[in-house]
Formats: sequence, structure tokens, C-alpha cells
Amino acid sequence: MFEPAVAAAHDGRAARTGRVTHALGRHAVALASVREVAARAGAQRVVLLVDEGGDTPPTMVEWAEGGTFELTEAGVTEPVDPARLASVVPAVLPDVRPLPPTALTVDPETGELAAPIGALAGIAEAIVALAAAFGGRSVATAEFATREPELPLALAARPGDRVVAQIGTETFAFPEGWP
Repeated sequence: MFEPAVAAAHDGRAARTGRVTHALGRHAVALASVREVAARAGAQRVVLLVDEGGDTPPTMVEWAEGGTFELTEAGVTEPVDPARLASVVPAVLPDVRPLPPTALTVDPETGELAAPIGALAGIAEAIVALAAAFGGRSVATAEFATREPELPLALAARPGDRVVAQIGTETFAFPEGWP
């Protein structure tokens, strides 16, 4: 006969929760870094795909406006209480200012972006730094509100690759070496 604690350990939910709790410990710095970049850049959403090496699928850390977190590892997604990260020091502390939606204009037909001088480059640098902090093939994305609420701007970056922007359904690559 199983003891209650042993029976719980054999329950699929307990095993799944245990995996995510272990992943939370391993990825606490990634979670704190995603939160920091989102807060400093004024993003609506930030996602970091952490390269786990080899053929292992990446771990996804996602922060959404309002401060909600999710951690997805091995196909299991669990919410993360931001309070659990209060004492975690982020790996990335970008020197970037939030970009208000009224300061960002986009045109998906031409790919034109209008923002205060240096604002987009600063945000792109923060996203590249976020991906770089976790090495390998890690990728970071961030989504920003624009003057056109139905057309957010999404930026994706990985060190050594071109920064990519998405406006609506259109995708554009920034020039090589930018920012």
C-alpha cells in the first residue's frame, strides 16, 4: 500500500508540477531578465526561447502585459508567480527607456517605422542582449503597442543574426549589423 506522499508522487500532475518547479529554479534568471527587459522597454509582451542544447526543444519564458509569466519546458506550460522572482538578479539590465505607443508609427505596406531618434536601436539592442545572455541559439522577441492599436510592432533577435520586425502580417529584416 502506498503512503499518501508516495501516491501523490505517482500522480501525473505531481510529476509534471515537479518538472516545472525544477525548471523554474533553473530558469529564474531568465524569468527575471525577461521581466526587466519588458519593464525597461515598455513592451506588451516579451518571449525568450532558451537554447537547451543538442536536440532538446528550447524552454520558453513568456511575460505579458500586466505581469503574467509562463514557463514552458518539455511541452508543459505553467504560470509563474512573479513574487517568486523578487530576489533574483536579472542577467540583463538594458539602458533603454519605455517607448510610448504614441511615439511609434508603423506602416506594414512599406515597412516604415517612425520613432524618436535612437529609440528603436535601443530596444533592439536590449532584445539582442537578452538572447545573448542565455547563449547558443536562444532567441528573444518583444511586442510593442503603436499609434495603430491593431498593428503592434514585434521585434525578434538573436546574436549574430539580423533583427527582424513584424508589423501585422508583414515581416521585415533590418540591415546587417543594425543596431
